[in-house]
Amino acid sequence: MIFRAQATRGQTAGRASSLKQSDERFRVLVESIRDYAVFMLDRDGRVQTWNTGAALIKGYQRQEIVGKSIDLFYTQVDRESGRPAMLLARAANEGRVEDEGWRVRKDGTRFWADVVITALRDEAGALIGFSKVTRDLTQRQLAEEERRRLDAERVRAEEALRIRDEFLSVASHELKTPLTALQIELYGMKAPIEKSGDERLQRKLGRAARSADRLSRLTEMLLDVSRIATGRLELTREPFDLRPAIEQVVETMQGTAAQANCDLSFQSSAEPIIGTWDRLRVEQVVMNLLVNAFKYGAGQPVALSLSRDGNDAIIEVRDHGPGIPSGDVDRIFERFERATGIGNQGGLGLGLYVSREIVQAHGGSIAGGSHPDGGAYFTVRLPLT
Repeated sequence: MIFRAQATRGQTAGRASSLKQSDERFRVLVESIRDYAVFMLDRDGRVQTWNTGAALIKGYQRQEIVGKSIDLFYTQVDRESGRPAMLLARAANEGRVEDEGWRVRKDGTRFWADVVITALRDEAGALIGFSKVTRDLTQRQLAEEERRRLDAERVRAEEALRIRDEFLSVASHELKTPLTALQIELYGMKAPIEKSGDERLQRKLGRAARSADRLSRLTEMLLDVSRIATGRLELTREPFDLRPAIEQVVETMQGTAAQANCDLSFQSSAEPIIGTWDRLRVEQVVMNLLVNAFKYGAGQPVALSLSRDGNDAIIEVRDHGPGIPSGDVDRIFERFERATGIGNQGGLGLGLYVSREIVQAHGGSIAGGSHPDGGAYFTVRLPLT
């Protein structure tokens, strides 16, 4: 009997020692956690334990905070509304409560916290306190707020673009009718004025006609931008020989080239280059590139060439102006964009954008850059079929 009692006492002491070691290991484990604030509260919400993570996240050392109320961790608004006590009451009633919100560090700075409060009860079920685990999610919250801000800015920008495109569409349509009437009237005045022999009046009429034509081109370009933005840019494809079509454009643009004091040359391979394209739209692309070359390469020769590379037709326009800054090569094909650092050349910055959209609608590509010998070049590749 004595031996059995001694053995029982030994076993009990062993279990107590083992339990004590287990408790110590658990305490060391909790106190060493750095990414989470893990601590205990009494029934009134006063801090009882404090781990390394709590000191790092909240800024208080153990001797500063043990015995203090958790109200210190909450904003003034939360304290005035009784939020800390409300969360403890919910944890006591429900067993556990999770909450996210702004919390306050010792130095007064705020951080976004994810908090879990768990009620602790003894074997009889009586409430003895709470455990509280806090995680700092400030970076996640700031990233989420930044995402929401960017989303709001994107929505505002898209709405502004929609309003602008709608305005351009309406304005272009409203301008087109009176412009057409004006051009008809100017054309009707041409023959009588030429017959009168009044050279001064002929020059004035010529300037007026050119201004009306330019305004008409700008109006049509704005209409194209509206069509592209709403997915209504349509192509009327038909087979034709590209060389005579471009020759016709060159002939039409000789007057514009002369005004810019540019010597316009055209070089093409002898054999026909026949493909299936929208002739008016392809001619529009060539005209846009030539106008761009005359504008930036005024007073210098402009070269236009046409060739074939396998199943592609190649159109290239080269001027001898200041070239294109390397950082602008992609940007100049966007709406209302122009190259920087080469003076104020006027214009809306739409010609290259419209040209790119037309070329891509044909399944082709357009690229630009600065030539090693000076000046800019633009190359268009159009599939034959």
